[in-house]
Amino acid sequence: MKLLKFLFFVFFSTSFTIYSQENKRIYLEGDVVKIPVDIINDWPFIDGEVNGVKGRWMFDTGNSKAFSVHSKKVVGVESKVIGSGFVASGQKYEVLEYPLIDQVKVGTNEYKALKNIKGNNFDFLEQISPTVIGQIGFDYFKGYDMKIDYLRNELTFYKQKENIENWKDIKKHKNYITSLPYFTRKLDNHPMMKIKHKGTDLLITFDTAGGKGSFTIEDSYFEKLKKEGDIENFYDEPGSMYNWSNIKIDERLTVNLYGMEKEDFSPAHKPLEITEKNTFTLDHSFLSAYITIWDTKNKVIHVLEKK
Repeated sequence: MKLLKFLFFVFFSTSFTIYSQENKRIYLEGDVVKIPVDIINDWPFIDGEVNGVKGRWMFDTGNSKAFSVHSKKVVGVESKVIGSGFVASGQKYEVLEYPLIDQVKVGTNEYKALKNIKGNNFDFLEQISPTVIGQIGFDYFKGYDMKIDYLRNELTFYKQKENIENWKDIKKHKNYITSLPYFTRKLDNHPMMKIKHKGTDLLITFDTAGGKGSFTIEDSYFEKLKKEGDIENFYDEPGSMYNWSNIKIDERLTVNLYGMEKEDFSPAHKPLEITEKNTFTLDHSFLSAYITIWDTKNKVIHVLEKK
């Protein structure tokens, strides 16, 4: 699991401050857009193409850019090195920029003449899917809210409109559970909220491309929860993955999480201004158990029963 976990937080100054023509573009058309998604080993993928090369995009809300292409799959296209990055297993890569990519497809949506697209070598993602052609990130659905429904294997995007609230009646939905207000610190694509679990503060973050999920925790708190039975080994033999039971997110939502990866240190925390010692990243273990609606306009995640 650790080898598959990846981070794109080196060369953050470019991600934070440079808004090229690619970043400003709106990619979705229509009030409601549905895109099929396939889950491969806990990671979401979308069929697509880059300059006629067919493959799969990993859908990663933790990546702020609309597109990050796999450099090995983009042949004969001019690029320049603009920085460097690393993955959690220690591998380093060059960050590239492509001044022009002729054609990109995401599902049935096709785009021509995309400018200033970032990319790098995604060989480490080929362990999950050998057909990976890159990642689709948060800016792909800029101006839209998003529903993640892994039961139906689809993402649905809802256009945000002035003076109209998409989810004003969400509490009347028959499958409604709760609404979770969130905040962001350095990047809008990293939702965060705080809860208190058994007297200890926890910072929760949300992501779509971190496997089952992960956590960092103080040793004394970890041992306390293990002793009380709230944390158990995921496998029969001890390892770095654990199950958590009865985590009260709010008055209406208590969750059980499975296969959460225990991290001693996360390189993502510093660039995201996370200083808390006890943190959760809610990913597939959580997202696959519910239907979630990410209201990015109002910074709320609505949670529905998975039906």
